[in-house]
Amino acid sequence: MKRIFFLLQLFLFIGFNFFLLTAVYQLAESSDSINLPDRDKDPLYGFRENFDPSLVRLNSLIKIAGYCDSLYAERSYNHTSKFEEVYPDIVSAVIRDRFYHGYSSYRFSNNFFGKLISKFGMNGLNAIVIPDDILKYPYAACSQQSIVFMEILKRKGFTTRKVGFNGKTTGHFCFEVYYEGGWHFYDPDMEPDNQLLTAYNHPSIALLVRHQDILLRAYNQYPKETVLDIFPTYFYGQVNSFEAPKAIIFQKVTKLLSYSIWTVFLLLFIMVRKKYKRLSSKLNVRTNRIRFPQLQPGTSPVYYPEYQA
Repeated sequence: MKRIFFLLQLFLFIGFNFFLLTAVYQLAESSDSINLPDRDKDPLYGFRENFDPSLVRLNSLIKIAGYCDSLYAERSYNHTSKFEEVYPDIVSAVIRDRFYHGYSSYRFSNNFFGKLISKFGMNGLNAIVIPDDILKYPYAACSQQSIVFMEILKRKGFTTRKVGFNGKTTGHFCFEVYYEGGWHFYDPDMEPDNQLLTAYNHPSIALLVRHQDILLRAYNQYPKETVLDIFPTYFYGQVNSFEAPKAIIFQKVTKLLSYSIWTVFLLLFIMVRKKYKRLSSKLNVRTNRIRFPQLQPGTSPVYYPEYQA
């Protein structure tokens, strides 16, 4: 039993040091910094998507929402316009310029457990869905850009819903926002012609699919076959619901463990260490009693030659 507790405390001590160093490394790497893009995720400047590197400084929901608020305040000062009409368009323009396309995923440097489980378990769990963490990257996928967009609008009291697509060649993720008595479609990732959609008051996806001439003109930078493969397959998500509830719980839990599990190993090490010391003390006492038995009352001491020296 003593040997088992000795090996257990050795294992816990090694685990404590490993995870403590991991937590320190993650803190050093992700202290409110922007993750640099991978080489295979360069923005398609001037072709299909806009990107303004100066907006990468907007690396949290508070910062990007504050920036959108300042743009709205400037516009509303010069023009008389309704908040519901203007604010979604402002956020749309900011999101378009803030991101270029590419999946942002957790790394060992900012979510050790999330990356580890995703790598050896279910692939894709490390694709980021927490809005503040998505904003730590200059690139984001269609779902990630829409998640940030919808979260900003929901914090302003807007009603939103996911619009998903299951094309034969590819899927897609956009959303609609409700105002002025109807739903209005936004796609920050594929970036359709904003002036054209604004001229039609950002119609719903259902209306765009019924009027394919408007749809094709809006997405004229893409092949006609691609547009007609994706958008007629639309379906809706639940209103005002987060579209990855299990993933966001998984990522929050694994992030917490990545930064704090060393404390669990430390506490377990202390408990096992105390148990090991108690076992050692009991064993020493038992050994001494065998080697040096106590005298019973009325008996004479027995001398053992081997201990007389």
